Order: sequence, then C-alpha cells, then structure tokens
Amino acid sequence: MEQLLLINIIFLFAILPVLYIRRTFFRRNIFLGRFLGNYIFLAHYMFFLLIVLGIVNYFFYHLSGLNILILSLIILPIFFIYAYNNFSKPRVIRDEIHLDKYSENKKMRIAFISDVHLSALTSKKNIENSLERIKEEEPDILLIGGDLVDFSCRDIKSNFTNSFRAITPRLGIYSIVGNHEYHGGVHENIKYIRSLGIKVLKDDVLNVEGLNIIGRDDITNKKRKKLAYLTKKIDMDFPTVVLDHNPISIDEAIINKIDLQLCGHTHRGQFFPYNLLVKKMYKNYHGYKLFGTTHTIVSSGFSSWLIPYRVNSTSEINIIDIYY
Repeated sequence: MEQLLLINIIFLFAILPVLYIRRTFFRRNIFLGRFLGNYIFLAHYMFFLLIVLGIVNYFFYHLSGLNILILSLIILPIFFIYAYNNFSKPRVIRDEIHLDKYSENKKMRIAFISDVHLSALTSKKNIENSLERIKEEEPDILLIGGDLVDFSCRDIKSNFTNSFRAITPRLGIYSIVGNHEYHGGVHENIKYIRSLGIKVLKDDVLNVEGLNIIGRDDITNKKRKKLAYLTKKIDMDFPTVVLDHNPISIDEAIINKIDLQLCGHTHRGQFFPYNLLVKKMYKNYHGYKLFGTTHTIVSSGFSSWLIPYRVNSTSEINIIDIYY
C-alpha cells in the first residue's frame, strides 16, 4: 500500500512539467491532449482512492494487493463515467430576477454560458447538442462570459461557425473575453469570435430594450476601465447587467449598485479538492447570490479546459428571466 501511494504521489508531481510540455509544444495534438486530461484526473482520484483504502486497511479490514486492484478496477471506471457525464451534458439552471425598483413591466429571457474553451480537443457534437438545448429555451439574448477560446483559435480543428450561427436569439449574441483569450493572443481570438456571429464587448456598453449591458475587459488587462467609469457612459435609471469573467470584481459591482452581475471562470472548482479552495477565494464562487440590491450569478462553465470530467460540478446553461 505504501509503495502504491508513493508511486501515485510521483505521478501527481509529474503533472506540472507534463502540462508545460504539452501546452508549449503539443497543443494541437489530440491524442496527447486526451491522454493528459485522463492522466491528470486518474492521478488525482487514484491518490484519494488509495488513501480511503489505506484507512479501511488500517482500521477495519485487511486488504491484500489483489483486493485493492479489484476494488480499483470496479470503482474507477464507474467514477469516470459519472464525472464524464457531468462534463458532457450541461444542466439547465433557471433563475427569476425581479428588479422591483423599475416598473416598466418588461421581461427579458437571458441565456448565459461561460468557459466553453474551444480547442483541438473540443467535441463538436457535444457543443452542438448543448447549443441546441439553449435554442429550445427560446432566449431573447445569449450572453457569453469569456473563455470561449481555450488558448489560440489556431488550435481549433472543428468548424463551429454554423454551430453558433444556428442560435438566433432576436437580440443577438454577445461575449466578453476571459483570461484564456489573452493567453493565446487576444486580438486574433476576438476576430475568431466575431467570425462566429458573436459581438464582442470589451469595456463596451449598450442598451437593449431598456436594459443596460456592460461587457468588461478581463482582469488580465491591468489597464481595463474601472466599472465606475463605464457606468458614466450609460443612463443608470435603466436596469444594468454587467458581464465580467472573473467574480473577484463582485465587490466593485456592489459599490456601483449594479442590478445583476454575470461571471464565470471558477468552474466551481471542477473537481475535489479544488472546489473547496475556489469556494474560499470568491464572494460567490458558484450559482446565485444576492448582496444588498446586487444580484450575482456565477456559472460553473459550459464545457471545460483539457480535463473532460467534473465532480461536485456540472457543465451548465443559465436561463435567467429578468423582470424590470
């Protein structure tokens, strides 16, 4: 048992140099990408499984090497199927937000997704199935909270132009950029996003049917505009929605009396134990939370980067009915 645990710890520490080599030299290699994603997930959960079996072995029941092998071969495949299902089939999260201080008796249905992470590894079938679920909800507008591209648009092998252009909400599709667009070359990635029929907001504002939308640049850009500056460019007598990739800015939204802030980035930690770490890092790390009069929604993401598995997290589509 001790030898198995030591070997697994070595595998865990090997993840960082392997990640660097893959990202630097083999980003477009599908086989190596899939191998690495599975390797990272397996190394993590083999480690935790060995700890659990070690506790059982020490306190309750002696397990032979064969027992451990058989249990691992039974438990891990079931666990992989469960985690892949959480990743590949986004669930629809519904929220109703009533902004009672406005009395225009209007309603807008917003579909919100984030962290699509298009790359060489992205399954076109999975993306199109998920986009079809959005279409079935008949949103008035689709908002995307950044990291639509995983690194560089040059890495993307499938053609997603028709996939996204098939979604035709009557008020259009808008996206902001996230940290991953910057990692791979933000200007080229923005051109790619626009080629999908998506309008990009980068410290930009607009008013759609009496609803202000502020699309912030990502925090990666240290020169991005302050929210207070952007609010001066709109009429704050109208309800205001802010798109900001990283939820670290929620306090700024509260100070500026924003009605609704939509974020992504966190992936809800994606899998244990990172969900516990992410929960400590952000005021809202996932889902809906109200702070005073500021409503916030943080998406766990529409897809994922590299690792096609989720535990204590699912890919998701947010459908928000906002009354104002």
